[in-house]
Amino acid sequence: MEWMLLGLPVGIVLLYLGSEWMVDGAKKMALRLGVTPFMVGLTVVAFGSSAPEAVTSLVSTANPQIIIGNVVGSNIANIGLAIGLAALISPIASRYGEIRFEIISAVFSVALLTLLALNGTIGPVEGAALVASLLVFVYLVYRLKKDRPKRAPEAACCSEPAEEVRKTSLMVCIVMVAVGILALYFGAKAFVEGAKVLASMMGVSDLMIGLIVVAVGTSLPELCICIMAAYRKENDIVVSNILGSVVFNCFFALGIGALLVDIPVTHYMMAFHMPVMVAFTVLLALMIRSGNSVRRWEGAVLLILYSGYIAAMAVWPQLTSGVL
Repeated sequence: MEWMLLGLPVGIVLLYLGSEWMVDGAKKMALRLGVTPFMVGLTVVAFGSSAPEAVTSLVSTANPQIIIGNVVGSNIANIGLAIGLAALISPIASRYGEIRFEIISAVFSVALLTLLALNGTIGPVEGAALVASLLVFVYLVYRLKKDRPKRAPEAACCSEPAEEVRKTSLMVCIVMVAVGILALYFGAKAFVEGAKVLASMMGVSDLMIGLIVVAVGTSLPELCICIMAAYRKENDIVVSNILGSVVFNCFFALGIGALLVDIPVTHYMMAFHMPVMVAFTVLLALMIRSGNSVRRWEGAVLLILYSGYIAAMAVWPQLTSGVL
């Protein structure tokens, strides 16, 4: 039984590599097919950043507590851990006026998710509402930003020069996407199975494993992107990456999970974890609104608050109980 714990590290590696291969292959394929860099960023990169969470939802229908724990925990980790660490490495400059819609959308998405959870279950009706909200979000982003000046294709969506991208054959791109999707699927399966074994061995709930282990594991792509971008001082993609991930996690990852299975919302999920998620999102919005940046001391505050959140679950295990 213990050997199944290998699913955790193996799953993390496959989730990370799968998301990298899928997004990279899809970006190159889109450029070869003449799709604009803006649309590539709006669709491929945005969906790709939430691919690990979404695939985890698909393979966790037998353990719906992992689904909601993963989404809520990932959103909290993305802001408290990823933004916090990135800001400590280098203050994150982010112009509020340029990402105001994304900030409002992130706050709206966590608020809507909390509102839909008030009846104690997130089912197909709520899932359909979340997926519909995603479509509205994508449409509004397209309408608001399609006429804005765009960077060169290679700067906007790919680290390689455009002429090098176009040398990659279409078949290679398709293979990259297919292999990436397979790696995501099997990585999520291995990771979730390992997480369930860990929960059983430790005597803790699926919800706690989802909120901490699975959430941090599926947030690795965002975490790595934020840390590397901060190290290279590419601040413009740090906050936008996280805000987009929050929106897509709520609307896409949880939405498709709820379409497949009724997701029960426990008392403590409603009374503690979701308010913490909303509070982290609002706090990030206020930090950017007040100074057009996330400064080092603000990153330290986010990390301390995230550490306090994890510590609270350790001190009061009932916060992760399955009591409805």
